[in-house]
Amino acid sequence: MKKRFGLIVGILVTALSVLTMSSFAFGVLLGQFNDRKALPCNEIPGTPQPFEGNRHLAYHNAPHDPYKTTPPTSGPHSPRVVIPGIYRAPIPPELQVHILEHGHVLLQYAPGTTPADIDRLERIGRRHPRDVIVAPYPGLPTPIALTAWQRLQKMDAPDNDRIESFITKAAGRYDHQWRNGATDCLTP
Repeated sequence: MKKRFGLIVGILVTALSVLTMSSFAFGVLLGQFNDRKALPCNEIPGTPQPFEGNRHLAYHNAPHDPYKTTPPTSGPHSPRVVIPGIYRAPIPPELQVHILEHGHVLLQYAPGTTPADIDRLERIGRRHPRDVIVAPYPGLPTPIALTAWQRLQKMDAPDNDRIESFITKAAGRYDHQWRNGATDCLTP
């Protein structure tokens, strides 16, 4: 009886594992072949920024021309990459650009941001675990900045609706190339 019960449990666990893995793979495939049309440029929050290149540096901290925006929105970047999530330490600009090249959005805040505002920003980031990186940025010229590839939105205070709009409309437009008809919004 124990042997039969163990066999049944083993079969159920295996079947559930296969079903779970198949569902996950199917979801990934659906995401990869998503034919959702990109929004027109005038519906994307923030300001379009000029293309500064997309080459990988030969090594982390390799010298390069300075970025034209703070925070950067494109340009030469580190060969390393950072995964989406909440970070309590600043992310170097060369890693920020690589994050953007993968279609993610950076939500960064300046020194002096209150713990309550940081908590609000981190909660927003946690709602978008595949798309958003939240981190401090010591050199930020405004209290809050949101960046996506060639897109920048500066804010004086957290505004959940504006941040959510930026994330949902800007994330994924660029992932090593423009996706689903998206453009850099500066090309005539």
